[in-house]
Amino acid sequence: MHSPSLKRRLLLLVGLPLCAVLVCGAALTYGLALYYANRVYDRWLLDSARALGQLVNSDAGRRELSDQARILLQYDAFDRVVYAVRSTRYGLLSGDPGLPQPRAAQPSSEPIFTSFNQGDHTMRMVSVLIPNADAPRDMLVISAAETMRKRHLLARELLAATVPIEFALILLAMGLVWLGVNRGLRVLDPLARELRLRHAGDLSPLKAGDVPLEVQPLVATIDALLGRVDRMLAQQQRFIADAAHQLRTPLAGLRLQAERALADPRPESVREALMHVERLSAGTARAAGQLLALARAQAPEDAVSIAPLDLAVLVRDEVAARVPAALAQRADLGYSGPASGVQIAGDALLLRELLGNLLDNALRYGRRDGVVTVSLESGRHTGVVLAVSDDGIGVPEHLWPRLGERFFRVDGDRRDGSGLGLAIVREIAERHGAIMGFGPGLYGRGLRAEVRFSPVA
Repeated sequence: MHSPSLKRRLLLLVGLPLCAVLVCGAALTYGLALYYANRVYDRWLLDSARALGQLVNSDAGRRELSDQARILLQYDAFDRVVYAVRSTRYGLLSGDPGLPQPRAAQPSSEPIFTSFNQGDHTMRMVSVLIPNADAPRDMLVISAAETMRKRHLLARELLAATVPIEFALILLAMGLVWLGVNRGLRVLDPLARELRLRHAGDLSPLKAGDVPLEVQPLVATIDALLGRVDRMLAQQQRFIADAAHQLRTPLAGLRLQAERALADPRPESVREALMHVERLSAGTARAAGQLLALARAQAPEDAVSIAPLDLAVLVRDEVAARVPAALAQRADLGYSGPASGVQIAGDALLLRELLGNLLDNALRYGRRDGVVTVSLESGRHTGVVLAVSDDGIGVPEHLWPRLGERFFRVDGDRRDGSGLGLAIVREIAERHGAIMGFGPGLYGRGLRAEVRFSPVA
């Protein structure tokens, strides 16, 4: 299948209207030619009628025209010419009785032109009113008529003479349009050359300084696409770097423990090595899960299913699902907020991941036998605030701005963790247009992590 040609499409878009103009021009030309042919032959017909009136009133042909005069009046190589002389007192004096009687007129009236059908022919007739020289009180109505063959013939001859000229002008215009399109499309050559000569890693915006105004939307679309590709590649590179950072140490530990078990085959040594392998495997699995969650949070916008949902129901379900983990740590996990009716637009899977990471951090870094509270507040002007608070050792206030950085961990904290939990929370919050913040936890100690969603319009 051949690709559509912009040049041919533009030529068709111009050529088809021009062909329509040619047809309309031909019809207009024929109409104008027929109009002026009628004017010329009407004048000739009027002259014939007036000459006939002079002959009738002359001494030589008072009542009847001579044969010579009749031949001269009725001779025509193309049309059939007839005449009639009528007296207002005596009726038809001479000529063809089949000519219709014109309407009554005064002596000072203008000539009367009429058209009528006679048999298969359309006739054009002119009638003039003159005084009768033989009877002072009598008026003569002189009518002369002819068929319209030579009028149409003249109009067709004029049409045949002008249509080729118009067609030639349209062909010339099409040629000029073709040359203009070819020359106009050359302004895209620098843009195509710039794209062709770019190396694969150059995703900077195009240089659109000399691009025509009509092409600038296309350039803007290409720049937007390059920007999305650049962000996607950056996310992939960060993901690869994060994966390498997270998996290097556990994999090295797994290899070390395997070498240890092989070097010392005693059961107690092998058992201790396997325990280390199990702990490192669990940490590796957790790190892999967090990396996948971070990748989902950074997925392109069209991969996220934003839809209306009830955040209160989602939070209550997630808190209920984490109760066994809290009981295992003997933590008092509770929820404070409405049972339902908190509507926001979001991705349910990502929001569960967000709350899950906040709860993991609170249970992991809170104190044993402590309290963890999930709260949800909704206000017309404040928006929706989701918060998770604990009463553990907390984080110094000067480190709050760094919470949410990848792999950031508070100095001296030796508990297992990847440093990605709050980074995932920040990514998901930004994807939903929300803001993550921190403050003091329960009873003035511990940490409160909150996500503030924009007010619903």
